[in-house]
Amino acid sequence: MDTLVHTLLSVGSLLGAFYAGKYFGRSGLHDKFVTFLLDKLEADGYISTEIDKDGEKELIPVSEEIAKALREAYKISSKNVKVIK
Repeated sequence: MDTLVHTLLSVGSLLGAFYAGKYFGRSGLHDKFVTFLLDKLEADGYISTEIDKDGEKELIPVSEEIAKALREAYKISSKNVKVIK
């Protein structure tokens, strides 16, 4: 392969990648992908989200989920404990 063919192939592939990136960046495909990924992770139980006042999904920190679970477990266990006098 001589230098002219190599140059044309590399410039052509770079231009193709550039215009493909422009097209897919404008089409909103990444928004759909992120929404799908968040919905799938939430449905499978890997993350917790809540809808904020703007209508957007917001991730809930794991520390808040653990604290909520511990409070609920304490309420349940304190009801089942019998005090012996």
